[in-house]
Amino acid sequence: MGQETKLKIRNAAVQVISKKGFYNTRMSDIAEEAELAVGTLYNYFKSKDEILEYIFKKEMERRMEIMAELREKDISTKKFLKEFLDRHFEVLIRNPHLGRVVVREKDFSGREKSGNIQKFIETLIKALENIFVEAIENSEIKDLDPHLMAVFFFGAIHGIIEHALTKPEIMMLKDAPEFIMARIEHIFIK
Repeated sequence: MGQETKLKIRNAAVQVISKKGFYNTRMSDIAEEAELAVGTLYNYFKSKDEILEYIFKKEMERRMEIMAELREKDISTKKFLKEFLDRHFEVLIRNPHLGRVVVREKDFSGREKSGNIQKFIETLIKALENIFVEAIENSEIKDLDPHLMAVFFFGAIHGIIEHALTKPEIMMLKDAPEFIMARIEHIFIK
């Protein structure tokens, strides 16, 4: 029951924050969307900051799970990156509200919890960097700075998502994996 309620709160928060923005969202708005009493929210989360942090944590865990699944396959780095992009963008096409929250609210600087969100992002970038290091060692990609490659890859994803979901050009997300891979191949792949 506890995890189900947390998921219900998370999903409600995504809907409300996507529409109203983080600063304009109140705990009571999230409770109403989740069809729960406000007190119930406080049993799970101390604040809306903590809910936002939980949303990011779950999304980063999902990305790390995708990476782990793909690493278990015996596929090239090029195929790994393409499958990662396909799966990442598919999630956002199915749930554009989630994409809006992740893109718009990732910098929620000035709040004490923002450091944890940045740590989640840094963890993902480090995982990508490790993929690039291995690919360089296996001579699959050019011998470039793997950290910069990871930041570039992450930035390309983020930039397209931000534009597509704030403008709303959601169908742009459908073409994004192919577009990003073409740029990556041109720059990184031998």
